[in-house]
Amino acid sequence: MNIAKTSVTPMMAQYLEIKSEYPDALLFYRMGDFYEMFFDDAIAAAEALDIALTKRGKHLGQDIPMCGVPVRAAEGYFLTLIRKGFRVAVCEQMEDPAEAKKRGYKAVVKREVVRLVTPGTLT
Repeated sequence: MNIAKTSVTPMMAQYLEIKSEYPDALLFYRMGDFYEMFFDDAIAAAEALDIALTKRGKHLGQDIPMCGVPVRAAEGYFLTLIRKGFRVAVCEQMEDPAEAKKRGYKAVVKREVVRLVTPGTLT
């Protein structure tokens, strides 16, 4: 995925930066009670999981593909994706959104990948 980080929201810029560190995995990006996927990850995950593909904002005049799954149901989705040959990078919120707001109204919640899900890591 070679997507310019210009003209995107601060949240999407953070997503793209984290995604660049895990190019061979689907990035499950925590947004509250959901994990969301964007761009090519969203297209692949929506097809593999048979879930709705929607959009979130625009990038370079094009809709940004998006899909998501509830955090409470994520393990089942991970298993399905691993069985279909995907790797998953799980990106969690590392602070409460209220903490981010203390840094300014445009501050983005700190996130980092805390888990890589592969066939060898599933129990």
